[in-house]
Parts: sequence; C-alpha cells; structure tokens
Amino acid sequence: MPSWGEVQEYARTNYKLAEDGDTFFSLVFAYESGRSQKVFVRKFTAFDQDWVEFRSAVCKEAELPHRVALRKNDDIACGALALDNDGDYVLLYSVPLPSMDLDEFELPLHVIASYADKLERDYSTGNDDF
Repeated sequence: MPSWGEVQEYARTNYKLAEDGDTFFSLVFAYESGRSQKVFVRKFTAFDQDWVEFRSAVCKEAELPHRVALRKNDDIACGALALDNDGDYVLLYSVPLPSMDLDEFELPLHVIASYADKLERDYSTGNDDF
C-alpha cells in the first residue's frame, strides 16, 4: 500500500512526466504508429479515503454518439467513458489508494492509455488531438 508520495516518486523514476503537481501528474505514451496519448493521474478524496484516478481524453462529445459510448462502457474491462466539463469524452478509472499496490498502478495506466488512444483513433476527427 504505497502513499501518494510513493506513487508520485515511482512515476517520476519510471516515466518522463509531462506535468507534476502536488496532487496530480501526467505522462504521454508514444506509440510506434506515431500516435501518442496523455494520461492524467490524480489523487482525490471520497468516502473518507484517498483514491487515485487515471484519466485520458478521447474525443469531443459530438464525435461519439451517447448511445455508442454507453455500449462501449459495457465492453471496457478497466475504466469507463464519461463526459468532462469541457464537453470531451474521457476514459477514466479510479482505485482506492489504501488498497492499491504498484502493480495496480501500472496495469490501469497502460490500459487507459492504449484503449483511450484506440477510441480516439476510431472516433475523433482530429489528428491525434488528445
């Protein structure tokens, strides 16, 4: 059960961070296809405990019909699609920090990045904007 500081230090040691704050950081995965995907990781409190959220933008709201997004949620093993305050679809996953180990950091980090990139490629009309 790592602390938030230990999670941050692990990420700093093993990845090049794009952003690094007290309660969040982000990193960008670069794929052989030339595409990239940014994942935000942040600490928040809910139900009287700390949680870690993994979040990656997918596409604009208008680019993915709501019914399709809800059906996609039925197929996602790790995370769910949601609309953020900017009107973008994001793929997110949260885990309670007190029960998380570093393996539970690595797997969702990579799954969220790769699946968000796949959804972006399939639905975004932009050129790898997210």
